[in-house]
Amino acid sequence: MPTIFISGAAGRTSGFVIRALLQSGSVSPSDLRLLVRSQESVKKLKDRHPQLPDSSFAIGDYLEASTLPPALKGVDIVFHNGPAFHALETAMGIALIDAAKKAGVKHFVYCSVLFPILTKLLNHKAKFFVEEHLIESGLNYTILEPTSFMQNVNLQNAISTGTLRANYSPSTLQGYLDLEDLAAVARLVILEPAPHNHARYELVGQNCAYDDVAKEISAQTGKQIKVELVPRDQILGKSDVHMRLAEDYAKEGMDRMLYYYDKRGIPGNINTVRWLLGREPTSWAGRIRRDLQLT
Repeated sequence: MPTIFISGAAGRTSGFVIRALLQSGSVSPSDLRLLVRSQESVKKLKDRHPQLPDSSFAIGDYLEASTLPPALKGVDIVFHNGPAFHALETAMGIALIDAAKKAGVKHFVYCSVLFPILTKLLNHKAKFFVEEHLIESGLNYTILEPTSFMQNVNLQNAISTGTLRANYSPSTLQGYLDLEDLAAVARLVILEPAPHNHARYELVGQNCAYDDVAKEISAQTGKQIKVELVPRDQILGKSDVHMRLAEDYAKEGMDRMLYYYDKRGIPGNINTVRWLLGREPTSWAGRIRRDLQLT
């Protein structure tokens, strides 16, 4: 089995990919090389996956050039998911691509974003230039372009409070993707990269609005859920989202994204996920039933 390098291994998205690979039956813990920034992250991952040996971990930093060659030594496949709303996200991606090429990596899988051409959005623009560098690098590559994740919506909170907190207009059509579907696509590409070489996959599972999500939660649970629009300044001031906004750049990026979602949304087409997985993408109804363990 080839050695698989996963960046941002302690983060949420990469965590879903790690779990999918370990559950595949084709990947052993020793096949993984997990890039983290600290021993705390190592402990976090070993608590979650006790079967991971110490040799599965590499402590490094994208912007510390000396840490990347040892982390990539002997690696065959890279899965890279950059840090969200980081001012140096583009530089980090380029540094890892260049290091991967020098290390002789055979295939580079980049987790980007749906429609990176929407350069009014800082988080899309940052990934646009990483995609460009990867395409021009000469490496074999696959680019995954997921839309917003369903897991950004806290189901338990909505049910316990009876309120679904909307970060933008509740009526705006938006694309969503289940993180488990993203992980399934990533696993498919990582385990058999050749058929997916030089591909860019737009990944959407369902298009709907916050109002539709609230109605689906109500229908599946029998509990009435209302939608409450959270003011954008409150989101930016208190980080009322699934991530912390530590820098002015991050707050600016989030502000632009929420404004764009509020006015336009970013819906997409579900055919690519259907084709790749050979089934219908996970719907909101499916995610709710699965995660709330409803029969």
